Amino acid sequence: MNTIKIWQTLRTSLFYTRFNSWYYIKFVFVLQALILLLAFPFLALFFHFMTTSLGYDSITDQNILEFLRNPLGLLFAVIFGLLALFFIYIELSVLILITNYHQQQIPFTIRMILRKILRQSKYLLSYQFIIFLLYFVLIVPIAGMGLHSELTDGIYIPNFIVNELLKSTSGAILYFSFIAVVIYINIRLLFSLAIFLTGECTIFQAIKRSWVMTRWQTWRIVAIFVLMSLVATALIFIAFLIFLFPTILTEQLWAPAAPVVAGISLTLSQIFFIVAFTIVPVFVAHAINFMFLTRENSVIPRSQNRPVKKPHRKSFYVIITAGIIALITINGVYLTEVTYSDNTQIIAHRGLKSAGVENSLESLHGAAKIGVDFVEMDILETKDHQFVVFHDTNLRRLAGINRNVRDMTLAELEKVTIRQDGFISTIPSLDSYIEHAKKWNVNLNIEIKTHGGESKDFLANFEKVVQKYGVKSDYIYQSLDRNIVETIKKRYPAMRVGFIVPLNFGNLVNVDADFIVIEEFSFSSSMQRQARERNMDLLVWTITTPKAARKYMLADVDGIITEIPEEAMKVQNDLRNDQAVSTKLSDAIDLLTGN
Repeated sequence: MNTIKIWQTLRTSLFYTRFNSWYYIKFVFVLQALILLLAFPFLALFFHFMTTSLGYDSITDQNILEFLRNPLGLLFAVIFGLLALFFIYIELSVLILITNYHQQQIPFTIRMILRKILRQSKYLLSYQFIIFLLYFVLIVPIAGMGLHSELTDGIYIPNFIVNELLKSTSGAILYFSFIAVVIYINIRLLFSLAIFLTGECTIFQAIKRSWVMTRWQTWRIVAIFVLMSLVATALIFIAFLIFLFPTILTEQLWAPAAPVVAGISLTLSQIFFIVAFTIVPVFVAHAINFMFLTRENSVIPRSQNRPVKKPHRKSFYVIITAGIIALITINGVYLTEVTYSDNTQIIAHRGLKSAGVENSLESLHGAAKIGVDFVEMDILETKDHQFVVFHDTNLRRLAGINRNVRDMTLAELEKVTIRQDGFISTIPSLDSYIEHAKKWNVNLNIEIKTHGGESKDFLANFEKVVQKYGVKSDYIYQSLDRNIVETIKKRYPAMRVGFIVPLNFGNLVNVDADFIVIEEFSFSSSMQRQARERNMDLLVWTITTPKAARKYMLADVDGIITEIPEEAMKVQNDLRNDQAVSTKLSDAIDLLTGN
C-alpha cells in the first residue's frame, strides 16, 4: 500500500472540489435541503407520536429510563434510531460515492448512486446492524472536521458534564482520555464507509480493512485534518473581516448609508457561508477518498475535461437578482430595527470563583461586588438537620476527605477546610451565607440538593430559615428533584421555584413551577416560546464563554447561570451601550457561522 502524502491529498481534494464546484453547490445544497425539509420533520413527527402515545409530554433525564423500560417505548426508541441512522447513512453515503466516482472518473447518475446505497443496505439486515450502529456513533466527532450530516449537527457532550469532569484531576484525565480514544478510533475507521460502499463486503469486513489500511498512517491523517481545520478557520476569519469592514467604514464616513451597506454585506455573507458550508463536506469527502485510493494503489490521473455547463435562461438570472435585492432589503431593515431587549439576568454559578472557593463566603462577596443579579449556590442537609452551602454530597473533591455530608453535623462541617484553584476557605452554614448576602446586598438563587438521607421535615426546616431572614419572596429557589419543586410550589406559593432540566428532548418539560432551568445542550427557540406561552421564565446553564453569554442575551432568555459572571456583565454592558449597525451585523454573521 502506498503512503498517504499530506500535500498531495490537499491539492488533489481542492482540484476535484473546484473542478466540479457548480455541480456540488447545486447537488449538495439540494441534498441538505431535503434532509432539513423531509428528514427533520418526519423524525420530529415520529418522536411526537412515540412520546404522546405512551403519555409523555417530553423525554428528560428523569423519565428516559422509565420510557425505555416500557417494551413499546424501547421498540419506538429503536425504530427512531433506525430511521435517524438511515437518513445519516444516505446523506454521508451520497457524498462518499459521488466524490469517489469523480476521482475514479466513473460516469454515474443519481439513480445509480441511490441504487448502490440501497443494495449495500442488505448487509445491515443482520447482527451486523449493531456494528454499523456503533460505527456511526463513533464517527460523530468527525462532524467537527467537516464531513457531517445535518442530523448530527449540535451533538456534543453537554457542558455541565464536561465542566464537572474538569473540576478534578481524575475527571480531566478521564475526559481527555475518552476524547483521545474516540478520535483515534475515528481515524482508524476513516475508510470504512468508502470500503463498504465501493466493494461487496459487510460493514464488519469494511471496518477490519480500514483498521489495516490506516496502520502507521495516523499522524499523516491527523495532520491533514488539522491543516484543513486551520485553513477553514482562517478563511472564516478573513471572510468575517471582509464582510464587516465596509459597514464600519461607512459608519465613520456617512452613517445614514450604513444600513444599506450592512444589508448588502449580510446578504453576501449569507451566500458565501451557504456555499462554503456546502463545499466543505465535499472537500473532506474528496480527502477521505483520495487517502483511501492512495492506500489501495488505485489513484487515477486527474482529468482536465471539465463537465459541460448548460446555459441558464435569462429568467434564471432575473429571479436570482430579484431574490438578492429582496434579501438585501430585508436584511437592511432587520439590522436597523433589531435591538437588544436587556431582559437577561446574570446569575453567578456558585459565586465568583476568581475570588474564592465555589460556594464560599469569599466567592459570594466577589460576586456581590461586581453586581450580579443573583448568586447561585447549593445547600445540603446535615446529620443534625441543619443546612450547609456545599455542592457535592461527599467532601473528597474540595476537602480531600472521604466523608459524606449526611454523616456529619453542622459544627463538624463548618470546621472543614476546603481548597480550590489556590484558594482556601471553610464550609459556610446556610444561615451565615444568607446573613452575608443581606449584608452585601445580593440576592440568592438557592439550589436545593439531596443526598438521599433527608429528614421528613427537610423542606419545612428550610422554609423556616428563609422565613426567619425575610427573604422568602426576594430569592429564587431551584432543584433537580421534581417532587421538591412541586411541593414548594404547593405549600409555599410566595417562593419562586424552578425545575432544573439537564436533558430535555421534544417539548419543554411539563412541571408545576415558576421557571425552568435548562442546560444549553437542550435549549431551543421552540422551548423558549413554550415557556413564555406558559408564563414561565427560562434560565440557561451553565454558560462558560463570553460568546455563549452574548448568544443567549441576544436570544432574550430570562437568565443565564454562568461560570464567568465578570465577562458576562461586560458583554451585557457592551450590548447596552453599542447599538451600532456594524455590531448588529457582526452578531448576525456570528449566528450564521454558528459561533
